[in-house]
Amino acid sequence: MSESTSNELEQQESSTPVADNDDKTTSSVPSVKANKSKSNSFVPWLIVLILLLIIAAAAWFGYRHLLPMHTQHQQALETLRNEQTATQTELEQLKKALESTVGKVNKQLEQALSAQEQQVRQQLQTQQSQLADYRLAVESVQAELANLDMSQESNWRIFEAYELTGRAATKLWIEQDPQASLAFLRLAQSHLVALNNPAHMAARQALANDISALENLPEAQVNDVSLTLGALRDRISRSTWYQQLAMTDVEQTPSEDDSWLANLKRSANTLMQQFVRVQRRDTPVEPLIADAYFDAVQQRLLLQLQLAQQAAMQGEQTLYETTLDEAISQLQVLDGQITDTGITEIVKQLTELSRVTLRPDYPTQLEATSQLERLVRQQNVGG
Repeated sequence: MSESTSNELEQQESSTPVADNDDKTTSSVPSVKANKSKSNSFVPWLIVLILLLIIAAAAWFGYRHLLPMHTQHQQALETLRNEQTATQTELEQLKKALESTVGKVNKQLEQALSAQEQQVRQQLQTQQSQLADYRLAVESVQAELANLDMSQESNWRIFEAYELTGRAATKLWIEQDPQASLAFLRLAQSHLVALNNPAHMAARQALANDISALENLPEAQVNDVSLTLGALRDRISRSTWYQQLAMTDVEQTPSEDDSWLANLKRSANTLMQQFVRVQRRDTPVEPLIADAYFDAVQQRLLLQLQLAQQAAMQGEQTLYETTLDEAISQLQVLDGQITDTGITEIVKQLTELSRVTLRPDYPTQLEATSQLERLVRQQNVGG
């Protein structure tokens, strides 16, 4: 379009006649305007042309560079999708394989545990049956050993152990001597230990139990109690009891003078009252008790202590406690009526003696007696 426009302008210029010099000045103005209009109409076309060139260059650049990159990107995405699909497929396959493997492993474990349990049960049953067989074998061996023809020494030792056990029982329950009984039981045990026969284990265990029971018994208090009661009887028999007279206020008030002369006077006054009893007139008159009463009470008390001593020697606990209680009650009545100041101490000692157990509780029977009797019968049957 720009070329056709320029050709038309040239034709017009050639067709117009050349004017004079005066007309040249007037014709130059429209020519300038025509040139300006031409230039103004050419600029938009130039811009359009530049834009087209830019668009073409951009299209060429996009086709040259961006289209391959887009294609590669699409191919990469497609590849990733394919890989993701393949990965999911593999995961599902692995999951199924894992589930099947777990099921197989659980099944195998259950089978193995069941087989192991059955094997353990069979082993336990086998061991139990073996133990039962061993027990029967041991019992049969013991029975055979018990029925064997023993030598004369073995027979003698069994009979001797049986006799020693009987003597131990006599010493324990009749003579009340647990130490002698314990010595006899130990001697009987030595006879069975010398034989060393498994068939005698029951009898040896019974002897050990009896020996342990006697060793754990507390010691008897018969001798100690008897000696203590004898000392008290001797002390009371050497005492002289008189009625204790009432003292005046002057005598009842303790003297602050603790010199030897004041003590000597008090001792002389006490001694004098044992021979000459004087009752003061400034105190209430009390009737005198005859000396024969105190002598009779003293003799009765000595008799009670003697009975308690005999009961202690015989081991009669009830009689011993009864006689001591009567003696204590008599002394409590005399407390404060006689001049002897040791009555309270004697009452205290008798109270402590009344709480003493003379002999411990012995066992009602000896276990070894029946076991040794069984062995003796077996020997008699075997002989």
